[in-house]
Amino acid sequence: MSSQWILAVIVLLSVIVWAGQLVWIYVQAERAGRDPLAQVSGAAILFVGAAPAFIYAPHLVDRLADFWESVFQPELLDRFRGSSEPTVPRLIVAGKTIPLTQDRVQIGRFENNDLVLDHPTVSAYHAEIVLRPDGRYELTDRDSRNGTRINGTVVRSAVLKHGDQVTLGALTIHYLVGSGSERALQGEDLE
Repeated sequence: MSSQWILAVIVLLSVIVWAGQLVWIYVQAERAGRDPLAQVSGAAILFVGAAPAFIYAPHLVDRLADFWESVFQPELLDRFRGSSEPTVPRLIVAGKTIPLTQDRVQIGRFENNDLVLDHPTVSAYHAEIVLRPDGRYELTDRDSRNGTRINGTVVRSAVLKHGDQVTLGALTIHYLVGSGSERALQGEDLE
């Protein structure tokens, strides 16, 4: 067997391993409630190192996914997927959809907030979501008593990504940008 055939077999096997890893990442991301397309797009560029990066360096996969999302805007992805649903960023709270149409949304227990969450673990002025110049929304904790978490990690301030679960005190809010995701949340208890 010539060296060209050996190289061709190695490349073919590498592509098969890579494709298998991407399928595995997609399934694992779905099970974990994360955006599977974002996870696959973030890991795919790492070729045969996709699965190890997904397991041992998820922050790297997330950063690469953010990069690809900034290159391909969600509206373009929805058109590619054939979706006719709107891509307005929105929050899902206790089964209700709240479109983010303002540049600043103040969240808290008191009535003068833009989004009122009447729950004892939510502070009077718990957090706010602000539209950044790059078109993405950023969540900032306003020195709340019980803290703010995104996907389980305590944050003071963070840029929101499609599929993020924002927890204020003991109340969970889902942040969505892409279309069709609300169907996956139906029937799920969001509190």
